[in-house]
Amino acid sequence: MTKKVGFVGLGMMGNPMSKNLLKAGFGLTVWNRTKSKMKEIVELGAQPADSAKEVAQKSEVTITMLAGPADVEEVILGKNGVLEGLKPGHAVIDMSTISPAVSKRVAAEVGKKGSFMLDGPVSGSVGVAVTAALTIMVGGEKRIFEAHRDVLAAMGKNIFHIGANGMGCYVKLVANSIMGTYMAVIAEAMCLGAKAGIPNDILVEALKNTGAASRILDGKSPKILQGDYSAQFMLKLLFKDIGLALDSAAEGSIAMPIIGLVRQVYAQAIADGRGNDDFSAIAALAEKLSGASLKK
Repeated sequence: MTKKVGFVGLGMMGNPMSKNLLKAGFGLTVWNRTKSKMKEIVELGAQPADSAKEVAQKSEVTITMLAGPADVEEVILGKNGVLEGLKPGHAVIDMSTISPAVSKRVAAEVGKKGSFMLDGPVSGSVGVAVTAALTIMVGGEKRIFEAHRDVLAAMGKNIFHIGANGMGCYVKLVANSIMGTYMAVIAEAMCLGAKAGIPNDILVEALKNTGAASRILDGKSPKILQGDYSAQFMLKLLFKDIGLALDSAAEGSIAMPIIGLVRQVYAQAIADGRGNDDFSAIAALAEKLSGASLKK
């Protein structure tokens, strides 16, 4: 029998993720607050719903992929939200990047309905989502994780059960804090080389064979050399995620002074009009501040 899956949140990442669920043969019902974003998925075979509540009513598993904690609380716990449509035994998989505290709070409310929640934030850009190769970090009851591993496998290649509710969120915040720091440091340091007169393409190739090598350098340097900052993961969203990491650190009395400084740099990039660009546009800010050019 075909498993019935609901999907709420058809943005840059939700769009390809929902398409992959269709390709995998799941019965799919979708809803998005901006209705126009539903059109393409419905034309491909998904069933449209009029609310998040209706998505849950028509599904065994409901996935949410939203911008931040407030959106998740509104769409799951709010009026005509997922919670109102849940039946006992239903699984909610929130794949948004939100704070562990909010995720645990939402999971508790879902549990009161006799249903279950997994937090399953993802790592990977839009291109990775298109190829169903996302890394998915999951928190929640392992039995529920195993029961719906097939749904996760339709969207991701590297799937990890981390622990209890909220643990997937913690891993995602750790990962994005590191990723954002790598990107900021690469941008600043490359400006040093560029200002010295080193051709940027040669600099990048040399760095790839040193201790400075990283997946961020490999993945983002070609676009930086072109001056192409079209969004795969928007800078303003990384800024949000680093803020969530710092909030979680404060709750646990964990000092993160380096990450705090990095967030200020991203804040400056947003003030410079780069919020909707890819997070690698931090390099454009570094160029501006240093007077260097990182283009090939």
